[in-house]
Amino acid sequence: MRLSLLLMGLLPKAVLPMALFPLALLMAAACSTAPPAPPPAEPSPPPPAAVTPAAFVQTQVARLQPLVVASHHAWWEASTTGTDQAFAKQKQTEDAVDRFYSDPALFEKVKAYRQDAQVTDLVVKRQIEVLYRSMLGKQVAPELLEQITTLRAAVTQTFNTYRGKLDGKEVTQNEVMKVLRSSTDSQELQAAWEAQKGVGALVAPKLAELAALRNQVAQRLGFRDFYALRIAENEQDETKVLALFDQLDALTRDHFARHKKIVDQRLSKRLGIRTTDLMPWHYQNPFFQDPPAVFETGLDEVYKQQDTLAICRSFFSSIGLETAAILDRSDLYEKQGKSPHAFCANMDREGDVRVLANIVPGLQWQSTMVHELGHGVYESYVDSSLPWLLRTRTHAITTEGFAMMLDRLTANPYWAEAVGAIDTAKRDQSMDEARAYLAFAPLQFSRWAQVMLRFERAMYADPKQDLNTLWWDLVQRYQSLRRPPGRNAPDYASKIHLVIVPVYYHNYMLGDLFGAQLHETLAALEHKDPVAAVYFGHPQVGDFLKSKVFASGALYRWDELIVQATGKELTAAAFARRFDKP
Repeated sequence: MRLSLLLMGLLPKAVLPMALFPLALLMAAACSTAPPAPPPAEPSPPPPAAVTPAAFVQTQVARLQPLVVASHHAWWEASTTGTDQAFAKQKQTEDAVDRFYSDPALFEKVKAYRQDAQVTDLVVKRQIEVLYRSMLGKQVAPELLEQITTLRAAVTQTFNTYRGKLDGKEVTQNEVMKVLRSSTDSQELQAAWEAQKGVGALVAPKLAELAALRNQVAQRLGFRDFYALRIAENEQDETKVLALFDQLDALTRDHFARHKKIVDQRLSKRLGIRTTDLMPWHYQNPFFQDPPAVFETGLDEVYKQQDTLAICRSFFSSIGLETAAILDRSDLYEKQGKSPHAFCANMDREGDVRVLANIVPGLQWQSTMVHELGHGVYESYVDSSLPWLLRTRTHAITTEGFAMMLDRLTANPYWAEAVGAIDTAKRDQSMDEARAYLAFAPLQFSRWAQVMLRFERAMYADPKQDLNTLWWDLVQRYQSLRRPPGRNAPDYASKIHLVIVPVYYHNYMLGDLFGAQLHETLAALEHKDPVAAVYFGHPQVGDFLKSKVFASGALYRWDELIVQATGKELTAAAFARRFDKP
C-alpha cells in the first residue's frame, strides 16, 4: 500500500510504499532519461593525519553523492520502462554504490572517527553515524555483494514485468484487483487471487538464494542472522521492537476479532455463502491487508467521479504544503513495462522529488496518492541547509507513519467534505459506515504486519524450514484466514517486500503507531475530536509539521524525533485508543 509501498497492494498503501526503500530503491526518482553511469568508485586513499572529521565527511560525500544520484536515475528508468537495458544500467550503478560502501579501508576510518571522543560536533557526529550504518552491512567480499545485487535486480524485473493470466489472457495488477473487488463468483475470485500469487513460484527459488546470501553477510559481520543485522542498521533494538508488537497484539486482538466477525457476515451475505466457507480470495485483497468493500460509505464511487490529483493539490495546499513541483516530475499512469506499484522517491536531496504511480480514479488510488505525496512533502521540506547526508527523512518509521496518517483521511467523510467531494448531508449519511471502516482498516493492517514481522524473523532464523507452512500458520493465527485445503505453494514470495525490501515492513506498523500519536497532537492544534480533525484549511498543521517533523531531516534518531514531535516515546497506546470508543 505506499513503497511510499504504498506498493500497490504491497505497501500498506502501496503503497510501494513506496516511498522509501533501502538506498537504491527508496531515494529513487529522477528524470526518465538517466545520465551516463559514473566510473567505478576508486578505493579511498588514507587521509592525512591532520584531516578533521568534518573535512573527512565532506570528502566522502563528494565521492558518494554522484554515485547515488546516478543509481536513482537508473532505478527510475528501469521502473518506468521495464527494459533489459534499463535494468542492466540499474545494476551497474548500484554496483558502483556498493563498491563505495564496501571499501574496508574507508570503513575502518569511519569507525575510528565514530569512536573518537573528541568528535563532539552534533552535525558531524550524525553524518559519521549515517555513514557507518550505511556501510556496516557491506563489509563482506565484493563478489558476495555482487551476487546479492544481481539476484535482487533479477527479482525486481520479474515483479515489474509479471502479469498473471485470467482465461488465458495476461492481466495487470489493477485488473486483478478489479476482479477481486467486484466479482461475486467464487471460482473467478479464486482464479484472480491465484493469478497474483503465481509470481511467487517464479520468485521463491531466488528468495531462498537471497536469504542464504544475506545470512552469510550478517554472520561474517558477527550478527546472528540478516534479520538481526538489518534491525541494527536501522538503529532499532530487536527486543524493544518485539515488545511493541507483543503490546500491539494484546491491545488489538479482541478488537480485531469483533470487527472481523462483522466483515465476515457482510461478505457471506454478499457472496451467498456461509461464513465458514470464506476463503482468502473472498476478502478482495491478495494479502488481506486492505479492507474489503463491505462498508457502504459510498466514497469509492465519489472518488471515481473526482480528479484524483486536483483533490491532492487542494488538500496539501490548504495546509501550506505544495506539491506542484513533485507532480510535474512524476510518472502517474499505467503503461507497458512500467512497475505496477506506487513509490515516492527523493532523487538527489536537492529538490528533485517525484512519484511513480498507476492512477485509476477511486478510493484506493486517492488514498495512495495522498500517501505518496505525504512522503513527497516530507522530503521536500527537509532543511536545505543541512549537509547532504542528513538531507532526507530520519527513518522509514517517521515518513511511513506520516504518510499512513494522511492516507487514512481519505476514508473519513469529514475530509471528503472538506476537499469538496461531498456535501454535509452525504457526510452525515456516510458517517456510521465510515467509522466502522476507519476502525477495521488499521486493525486489519496491524494483524497483517504481525504476519510480516514474524515471518521474516523466522525465515532468516531458518531459511530451509517449510516456509509455505510457516506462512499459513501465521496468516491463520494473526489474520484469522482459512488455509486453502491442499494448497502448498510459496505464496509468501508473491509479496515484493520480502524479496527486494527485506526486514522493512515492520517499519510501516511502527510508523502507524507514530502516526496515531502525531494525529492526536495535530488534532489538539485544531481543537477537535480526532475523528473530526482532518487538517484541511489549517496552515498551522503544515507549519507544525515543517518545523517539528520535516526540517531536521536525519539530524536526530527516529526515536528522538518522535519524542520531540509528540512529547512521548513510541507505544501502541494512542493507536489502540481509537478502538476504545463505540
